[in-house]
Amino acid sequence: MSSRKVTVKWGKKVFEIEIGESLGEIQAQLYSLTQVPVERQKILARGRQLKKDKDLSKIKPGAKLMMMGTAEVLAAPTKEYVFEEDLTAKQKAELTKEDVAGLNNLGNTCYMNSTVQCLRRIDELKGAINKFRDDPSASSDAHSTMVKLMGDMFNKLDVAAEPFTPIAFVNIFRTLFPQFAQRGESGHYMQQDADDCLMTFLQVVGSKLSSPKYSLSESSQDKNLTQQLFGFRVRETLKLMEGEEEEKIKELTMQKLRCHIDEKINFLVQGVEKSLDEVVEVKSSTLGRNANYKQSTRLLSLPKYLVVQFVRFYWKKSQGKKCKMLRKVKFPHKLDVESFCESSLRKSIGARRMADKAKRDKELGLDSLKVEKKAKIEPTTSKDEQAMEIDTSIQPADTTGFYQLFGVVTHKGRDADAGHYIGWVHQKDDDWSKYDDEKVSPCKEEDITNLCGGGDWHTAYMCYYKRIDTMPVERPKKKGKK
Repeated sequence: MSSRKVTVKWGKKVFEIEIGESLGEIQAQLYSLTQVPVERQKILARGRQLKKDKDLSKIKPGAKLMMMGTAEVLAAPTKEYVFEEDLTAKQKAELTKEDVAGLNNLGNTCYMNSTVQCLRRIDELKGAINKFRDDPSASSDAHSTMVKLMGDMFNKLDVAAEPFTPIAFVNIFRTLFPQFAQRGESGHYMQQDADDCLMTFLQVVGSKLSSPKYSLSESSQDKNLTQQLFGFRVRETLKLMEGEEEEKIKELTMQKLRCHIDEKINFLVQGVEKSLDEVVEVKSSTLGRNANYKQSTRLLSLPKYLVVQFVRFYWKKSQGKKCKMLRKVKFPHKLDVESFCESSLRKSIGARRMADKAKRDKELGLDSLKVEKKAKIEPTTSKDEQAMEIDTSIQPADTTGFYQLFGVVTHKGRDADAGHYIGWVHQKDDDWSKYDDEKVSPCKEEDITNLCGGGDWHTAYMCYYKRIDTMPVERPKKKGKK
């Protein structure tokens, strides 16, 4: 017999159900509707109790049944459960002890919010700004006020249990630099460039924290703070490509490296090396006209913090606007900058690495094993082994030439004047935080690696690295991964 619809009255409630040839199915339906256990159910049809499946054969469509029985009383839960998405930022901070200090967006300020989250991980910067903020003799002009408000913002973010609204800082920033206060046709604030924002921040902080009392060390008192943290010297060489002419050499100071991108660039190191060796057009005194020169730039010093910008935005004449290059370019968590350096600095870095290696081998007792093995196998020293010996005539560098990634600013979207910026900052070990304006969420190192581009996903635009002054210890590889 096919299924048919009937009504079942239970107390003051009436339910419409479908019945077939199984009494057990009816009992299950009624239990789900009434919470009356099967053993307590007494189902009646025309005054007679239904006890077996064959009793259902006499029931016609539209029949009225009645059920008697008492529902189960559900015990109240002993614990109150709250889902994470229902927690306020303050509750989440208290329960999880996570860094939830996000910044509220004040009209397309994601470019600034993401930059601030990376900069506040630089302890030396925060310490010097706080010293300036608490200095009664510090100037009180608008630029000084901006630096002091930046310090206030850093401090509040460090202890905040809920998102912070930096309205005072944003207002003075837009007042001092009107290009960041531009509005579109709709009247809303326009999107800006995170790189322009960073360079403006460094310019203002550097101009105000130039006194020796804000210096990080006595040997660097002739430089402002941002130069001490981000600045590095380079040697730029121009060589004429069309004839004989004396090379033009000059030394400059820079605060970031650029990663150029084209169809052949797959890795950050390739892109930086391309930016350091370019062909430029300059007026030649020999030829009396503009000519092509090979411009080679090499680092003479290494900054404490290194910023690398991916040159992803370019002007597309056919569309009359800046567009974005989406190509996938992988970036390392541990960056080796030796290939970017001038020859003498490269040798100095090499000497430092060899000295560190020899020291570690000695601590582990490997040096005696090597000497013993060498004496047994080959009593004489080969040319290759001589080359591996530390050259005592070269002064080892005060750093290893390695940098560790601690922050990334990404851009999502295809338009340079639109899209969305997010900051990603390292916390400890494999743990990172994703700063999407006021929303902060935990993530892992693997998530950061996937920010290399290749589509419309969040794509690395600015990488923040910290110099490693001791030889880094290699992490053990995870099992199961080749």
